[in-house]
Amino acid sequence: MEGTTSTTTTTTTTNTMTPPLESSSHAHQKKVYTSGRPPWYDSTGKLKNPLVIGVCGGSASGKTSVCDKVIEALNVRWVVLLSMDSFYLQLPKTADPGKYNFDHPNSFDYDLMVKVISDLRAGKKVNIPKYCFKTHSRLPHEDTVYGADVIILEGILTLHSKELRDLMDIKIFIDTDDDIRLARRLKRDIAERGRTLESVITQYNTFVKPSFDDFIFPLKKYADVVIPRGSDNVVAIELLTQHIRLKLKERGFEPENNTQSLESDDLLLKSSTVPQNVHIMKETNQIKAMQSILRNKKTTVGDFVFYSDRLCSLLIEEALTFLPFTEKIIITPTGTEYKGEKLDSKLAALIVLRAGSCMEQPLRSICKGIKTGKVLIQSDEKKQPHLFYERLPDLTNSHVLVLDPCIASGSSSEMAIRVLLDHGVPESKIVFVSVIASLKGAQRLSYRFPDVKFVISALDKDLSEKGFILPGIGNYSDRYFGTY
Repeated sequence: MEGTTSTTTTTTTTNTMTPPLESSSHAHQKKVYTSGRPPWYDSTGKLKNPLVIGVCGGSASGKTSVCDKVIEALNVRWVVLLSMDSFYLQLPKTADPGKYNFDHPNSFDYDLMVKVISDLRAGKKVNIPKYCFKTHSRLPHEDTVYGADVIILEGILTLHSKELRDLMDIKIFIDTDDDIRLARRLKRDIAERGRTLESVITQYNTFVKPSFDDFIFPLKKYADVVIPRGSDNVVAIELLTQHIRLKLKERGFEPENNTQSLESDDLLLKSSTVPQNVHIMKETNQIKAMQSILRNKKTTVGDFVFYSDRLCSLLIEEALTFLPFTEKIIITPTGTEYKGEKLDSKLAALIVLRAGSCMEQPLRSICKGIKTGKVLIQSDEKKQPHLFYERLPDLTNSHVLVLDPCIASGSSSEMAIRVLLDHGVPESKIVFVSVIASLKGAQRLSYRFPDVKFVISALDKDLSEKGFILPGIGNYSDRYFGTY
């Protein structure tokens, strides 16, 4: 029962390369982009078939360690690692935890597991329950997980359900000696789950060992690969990794260390061309004056808020011009016919927290009653973005404005766009609105999402090694809310 629900990300991959961001004499021909697109889609936007791997084995056999080593060796961009522990059924209130067999197949919610894996295979968003081993109950908060190119489900009984096995492309059994598993379980349950030595041994002899003999070990016959000694078996893990790479390549996924990928990325970053789907507001004297005030480190919070709201209002008005309009004939108070225009689409907005909330007031002053959703995206120590919060309205048939005042490297912006794609919003209906963007970030996003429109008021040429836009504007939300 070791492991937690997690998502693992590495850097982007490239399959093929067409010269990015350059004008072409064949302007009527649509370019095909493959580098950095959401990895579960191919170059035409068609959903690719992710690889599903099931990892089974006794409690404390080293399943999670094997998964971690395989993920690290694969070095692919998006991997979803799910633990069967998340799918424990709620312990009945009348049940005594000390007399309940947590290693029995009836302890798990197989129907939910099948639904989750099926939805992930289809590229859909799923919610993963979180289980507390101290209270033996599900926590109110769930983890949100999106599609990926590799989906791994590990647990003691992952191969028990035929319906679940049928969803797996590779089935693995980790075969570790009983004494080693008991020693690991003692250490883990006492240190991490607050249990006594006596209770762990009693539970092991009463439930864990009998369940392993009766239910878990017989599942070995369903495995495609058996790994003795778990994560200590370096040779087996290497062979398994090579096999997974081969299967991924057959499905159109390419590894991160692909030479062509690196060459493509270098060519992209060396280009100084502004992407065709990036629209920069005309730099009038007024716009430049507001930019000067916002960029000035001496600007007070009050002035920053005032001129930010003013500039964002102009920027949002500019973004609205890229939405579909149709002719509308009206009669003026003078009784005269006037041929006007009306918006020919439902409209919603996605606010990227926290900085995107700085643009919400100007948005609402322009778009009366607009439906808004919010996402919170934060990067880890490796500068990889993770989605921590997401709340979206009904986006059916809607064009969506994405509001985030700064685009630096583009990683968080990509995640925000990816959330919309996974909710069925096509690229062509997304307009990303930002006050300032780096050239590098704009190029990356344009290349990855060629049908998304990016509307910005300024494009800065440089990006520091730490990821700050240069000359930049500083931390936008801190300056707006006065929290610096």
